[in-house]
Amino acid sequence: MRTKNVKPFTYGSLYKEDLSDGKIIPLTAGNLIDFTIAGPYQNTRPDIAANSITVHKSGVYQITADVSVILEDEQSVMFNINRRHDGSDPLIGSTFDANGISTITGINVQAYLYAGDAIGIFIADLYAPRGRLPRYNRAGLTLYLLEY
Repeated sequence: MRTKNVKPFTYGSLYKEDLSDGKIIPLTAGNLIDFTIAGPYQNTRPDIAANSITVHKSGVYQITADVSVILEDEQSVMFNINRRHDGSDPLIGSTFDANGISTITGINVQAYLYAGDAIGIFIADLYAPRGRLPRYNRAGLTLYLLEY
C-alpha cells in the first residue's frame, strides 16, 4: 500500500575495508581517499572509480566520513569533505585530522548539497618528516538526505 506525503529516502555510502588481502594505502596530499566498495544507495550514485558519491537531489544532508590512519612518530594528516576532486570546495566545518599515532578519525557534518555535487574525502595536507608517507587501511563515507 502506498501512503501519500511520504518522502522517498535518499542515501549513499562508500567503503574501503581492511581485508587480509587488502592493501594498506599511502596517503598523498591533493588526492581523494580510495574506496573499494559501493554500499547501499538510493537517489545517489556511489562511484568507486571516482571515489565520490554524487547526489541527485538538492537539500540538507547528514554526511559522515572516517579514515583509519596508520601513523609513525611525528606524522600528521588533514582531511576534509569536499565537493570537488581537486579540493577547491570543502564543506564548512568538515576538516578533521590525525596526529602522531595510529587512529580512526572522522567527522559528522550537515551541509546543503546541490544536485550533481560529487562528495569525497579529500587529503588536504600531511606531514611526514622522515619521508615515509602516512597510510590508511579502512575508510567510510556515508550521506543521508535530511530535508529538501
